[in-house]
Amino acid sequence: MFRILVDADLVLEALMNRNESVGEVSELLDRVHPLIQMYITDIGWQKIYTYVSRLRNTKIAETVVSWLQEKIQICTVDQTILQQARSSPVQDFESAVEIVCASYQELDAIVTHNSDDFAQVPNKFWVWSVAELSMRADLESQLRTTRFIS
Repeated sequence: MFRILVDADLVLEALMNRNESVGEVSELLDRVHPLIQMYITDIGWQKIYTYVSRLRNTKIAETVVSWLQEKIQICTVDQTILQQARSSPVQDFESAVEIVCASYQELDAIVTHNSDDFAQVPNKFWVWSVAELSMRADLESQLRTTRFIS
């Protein structure tokens, strides 16, 4: 199983139909692969919630929020995480917080649409695009199927 932290901006961009990877992200969220457990920081969650709650139709906003809550686990960001993020070499503070949070939760990767934000990440962390995550999950599924057949 892959335990991944999803960059909040990736989810937000998909929900607001703002970039070319909307289809990939929507597919990921629609059919969460059985081998993927998604996480997001509580700060990222608040950011998404704030934007979604500003949608004209509050019924749609409530539906989207509840749908996301079923699919994504929330990681708490505390003072220790913020302190470590402050001293991180990663320039983008939100990205630094996500890296520290992923480390504390012992997650496998961070999935993002903007890998440049994570350019200074130490080698021990994996930063994947949605396409890379999908490919890895499909390969893992094939490996598991092969093991059960043989």
